[in-house]
Amino acid sequence: MQKGSRLTTLASPIIKYVQYPYYIHRTSNKSLPVYIDIKNGRTRILTILRRIEGDIQALRDDIKKDLFPKDHSIHSKVTINHTNNNVVIKGDYCFVLKKWLMDKGF
Repeated sequence: MQKGSRLTTLASPIIKYVQYPYYIHRTSNKSLPVYIDIKNGRTRILTILRRIEGDIQALRDDIKKDLFPKDHSIHSKVTINHTNNNVVIKGDYCFVLKKWLMDKGF
């Protein structure tokens, strides 16, 4: 080896390619489009997932199945805003949702 050269090994990340009926586009700075919206004087906290393309009902059903398996109430925590094409979750689930999306390969 020459003087001053470095031998580095880069571990290639495991990439899994899965076809979903929906796709979440990343933002311009390559982060996931998951946001917190605080309303009513900090008494109502919403988690909003934006930039969704495709079957939004399938995405909502996957979120409900994986993150809230015991939520069988009529007024679910996970709803769809059809005007903006967003998924809205009641509560602060920003980090949980980002981790779930990264685990799914987005």
